[in-house]
Amino acid sequence: MGKVSSKSVRYPASPTSPSKHSKRSRQKSNASSTTSQESNSSFNRSNNHHQQQCPSPASSQESFFSPCRSTDFDIYEYIGDRKHCNNDLDDVNYIYPVDDDEIDRVQMQHFMYKHVWGGNFSSPVQDLLQKEDTKILDIGCGSGAWVLEMATEYQNPQFTGIDVAPLYPTEIKPENVTFQQANVLLGLPFEDNTFDFVYIRFMIFAFSVEDWERAIKEVVRVTKPGGWVEIMEKDLYWCNEGPFCKAARTAVAEALRESKNMEIILSPIIPNILSSISNLDSNINHDERSVPFGEWGGKLGTIYRDLYTWGAKNLKTFMKGIGFNEDEWDETVDICMKQLNDRKGFDKIHRFWAMKKLEP
Repeated sequence: MGKVSSKSVRYPASPTSPSKHSKRSRQKSNASSTTSQESNSSFNRSNNHHQQQCPSPASSQESFFSPCRSTDFDIYEYIGDRKHCNNDLDDVNYIYPVDDDEIDRVQMQHFMYKHVWGGNFSSPVQDLLQKEDTKILDIGCGSGAWVLEMATEYQNPQFTGIDVAPLYPTEIKPENVTFQQANVLLGLPFEDNTFDFVYIRFMIFAFSVEDWERAIKEVVRVTKPGGWVEIMEKDLYWCNEGPFCKAARTAVAEALRESKNMEIILSPIIPNILSSISNLDSNINHDERSVPFGEWGGKLGTIYRDLYTWGAKNLKTFMKGIGFNEDEWDETVDICMKQLNDRKGFDKIHRFWAMKKLEP
């Protein structure tokens, strides 16, 4: 593909009318250009899920848990000088590195978004956080920043963080924290109705469209009746973007759709999945915040611009796979960030939360 031309790339659908994705292929090579036609149909999808590796117990909540699943597995491979998740493993599709540099970026991202929201969660769980028998789960915990901060602030509950890549601390941590290596797409290693609050975020570059449905159903399974599920994600959509930025963003979007069946506009998808789950309350809560790019947005805008640049350039391995060399991609990112600052660009971060219905 090479350098982005604002005239050379088809623009994506708007955030209010996102494209559908064809079912993800297990083949790791780049999909052919003919698959792009499939990304423009509606979002109505079948409920066919990937074959489970082990038989799971019968459950009205479509449990994926099975005791024969091991969470002790080797996940890493090196591509150049960067450590990545091995995407040849089933249900592992994370495209960012998982090394110290990326951990530092994600740590800073955590604190920035806490500032944007004014807190670490939106669900009405303050009373639960005062109780000693409360159990809280963070899925895709990464370095454990959210769990560690929450456990320090709220010392009565028991916190558990899980991630496919064990980047979290194993020794120095609060006494009310446990970390475990696990993949939600292979089934969480917990019984039904275990947790009072389950939190999940930043999975836009880890889940396909089908994965989102599977993961959310599994999250609901391990949540107690009367407990809360909360999801935080952003759309890869830049408000006030110009033609060059739109073309660059579209190049990434189409590559993700065609090679991994990932969707960059999640804000319509997540509430639709939540609403489709019968044992969740029909009241799906949603809130959003706008985050500016660049100096026009003050200190927050400058920090976000720098973090976004850092994150985008950490995608070099994936971008090389669709035709960019490193210098071309770095230049593309720098031009986009400059134009978003000049045009007073911003994007939006979303939170969705819902209660699991009480059993009759």
